[in-house]
Amino acid sequence: MKKIFAVLAAAAVMIISAIPALALIPEEYASQNLYAPERLKPRVVDDADILPGFAEDKLLSRLDSISEEHNIDVVLVTVNSLGGRAPDQFARDYFAYNGFGMGDGKDGFVFMLAMDTRDYSIQCTGKGEEIFNDYGTGFLVDQMIGDLHDGDYYDAFDKYADISEDFIKEWEKGTPYSATHRAKGKLHPGWILGALIGGAVIGLIVSESIKSQLTSVSMQHGADDYIRKNSFKLTVQRDNFLYKNVTKTRIESSSGSSGGSHGHVSHGSSGGHSFSGRSGKF
Repeated sequence: MKKIFAVLAAAAVMIISAIPALALIPEEYASQNLYAPERLKPRVVDDADILPGFAEDKLLSRLDSISEEHNIDVVLVTVNSLGGRAPDQFARDYFAYNGFGMGDGKDGFVFMLAMDTRDYSIQCTGKGEEIFNDYGTGFLVDQMIGDLHDGDYYDAFDKYADISEDFIKEWEKGTPYSATHRAKGKLHPGWILGALIGGAVIGLIVSESIKSQLTSVSMQHGADDYIRKNSFKLTVQRDNFLYKNVTKTRIESSSGSSGGSHGHVSHGSSGGHSFSGRSGKF
């Protein structure tokens, strides 16, 4: 009896946790695989409630400005549960069945974060696929993943806005970022601080080690004090080749499609439109 009760309770928890996710995707369009005819939600929806209200409002204002200026929908959504969907499919369905996308091509992209499974997904459609190609989605994740892992969600989403705008502008110039035309990233502050501290500690250890070996030596004030009189005689001169140093730098192939070290590339469709993107864990 206890086992039956435990199974029923677990099933009830799963159903309850899936309700918010299902509410984010309109069933009237999802059930018929129809793209919603108009936008049904704001461009920022923090359903997982991981952002302070002022931060959510600030991000919404920023993404609205970018989207309307460039006619490309830039969307962000956080959820507690995926409701049984795969991360990439959830992001595609959320974008399509809520009517996101600008112009006839439904141009745009969405970044989705699921807190229960710690999944992320960036999905692009229309011109969004040209703006964020495989290299671009990899670059975006590489820049955001450290903040996501540390729980600095606003910083991660702020980078999403900055990078999206930069990639859109470069695409508008006719020179979209790619494996052969790379964007400039920023090092995580923690890595910089760690490198500085590590270098200082290693330098201190080496200097103290050398110093400890010279405790019996006192400084002389003239060079003559270090040479025994009439002891230096140069009889033979020759050059001896001792060794050489070879430094190798790996050059990444421009034909690869990963564009980054995180997540996996995905392709699919929703509402009759094709999507491509990247999904993974944070």
